[in-house]
Amino acid sequence: MPAVRGADPATIEIELQRRFRASPERVFRAWTQPSALREWWCPPGWIADEIELDLRVGGCYRIRMSRIVDRRLVGVCGQFLEVRPPERLVYTWRWEGAFADLPQTLVTLELRGAETETLLILRHQKFADAAILHQHRTGWIAACNRLDRLVTEPGLRGDRPAAH
Repeated sequence: MPAVRGADPATIEIELQRRFRASPERVFRAWTQPSALREWWCPPGWIADEIELDLRVGGCYRIRMSRIVDRRLVGVCGQFLEVRPPERLVYTWRWEGAFADLPQTLVTLELRGAETETLLILRHQKFADAAILHQHRTGWIAACNRLDRLVTEPGLRGDRPAAH
């Protein structure tokens, strides 16, 4: 259930909790492997254009997508501040091609669970205003729905070792 907290821009944040019928390892891989991200990240009408992840503290990421009808590009990028597979991931978040005036925000994922179930706690913090936060909350809920379909299906691409 999502919660919205805070009154001033430094404290406006969303917290979303979601249970998945999959192990924390599986959910973490789906969140951090480009092949799996391509399967669930983009909303309908969009396709993954570029996914780069340097999954280490101080490493950067960029996830770009293009709208099918007009090839408009938007993306998010940032830096990993904490990487503790499969239980915690903290990273900065900045839009490219959308939300031009939005300052950098912060995303924290916590994964708790066992072999057959994971509780994901997602915090997205430091929003400039509640209206932007609500747009992101809607996006995160839809993304978690897509992620759920991926991680509960047999044969998640992230189950296989990545090709180098």
